[in-house]
Amino acid sequence: MITFKEYYNMDQVTDEMNDWFIKRTNKHIELVQKYAKMIEDYDSEFNGLLERCKEHDASKFEDSERIPYIFITWRYKCKRDGKPFEISNDMKDKMVEASLSHVKHNQHHPEYWSEDSTINKEDRDKPPEEMVDATSMDEMSIAEMVADWKAVGTEMNNSAKEWADKNVNIRWKFTDKQKDLIYELIEVVERLDNDI
Repeated sequence: MITFKEYYNMDQVTDEMNDWFIKRTNKHIELVQKYAKMIEDYDSEFNGLLERCKEHDASKFEDSERIPYIFITWRYKCKRDGKPFEISNDMKDKMVEASLSHVKHNQHHPEYWSEDSTINKEDRDKPPEEMVDATSMDEMSIAEMVADWKAVGTEMNNSAKEWADKNVNIRWKFTDKQKDLIYELIEVVERLDNDI
């Protein structure tokens, strides 16, 4: 029987990688909560969003996601810093599994709302072969998604609008009403964030 430690090749995880994962993930959650508060303050329809976002990305700290997400966050850091980072094919497969599990179990991801959704195995930031149907996504989940997109945009020094332009009705299928809400909330958080 294979152990958890053997399955995830935990010997490959350095203290620096783990520390970065914790720091980056907690900072991301803080930013999501900041933008969720802006949305909640903007429209009382979203009362409770900030409370909901206290559990944002909590699954990344659970055993099934943690080790692969340490590798995912470290790979992004290395890419940003222009440093090489070699990952075994086995770990790449586990990273894809963890990413798919994460998006299928967290309501702020469009994939949660689609039975047949998948992710791009070659590049998790690109559209999969088939567009994901997110037309059943509720408004509270859309609001959390926008807060998430804005948080990532802040981390990457770009905008949530840029991300939406590359993905709405390209990677994820939304109704016109959902699309309008997405862009309305993006405009709100980006405007309010610039005012701070």
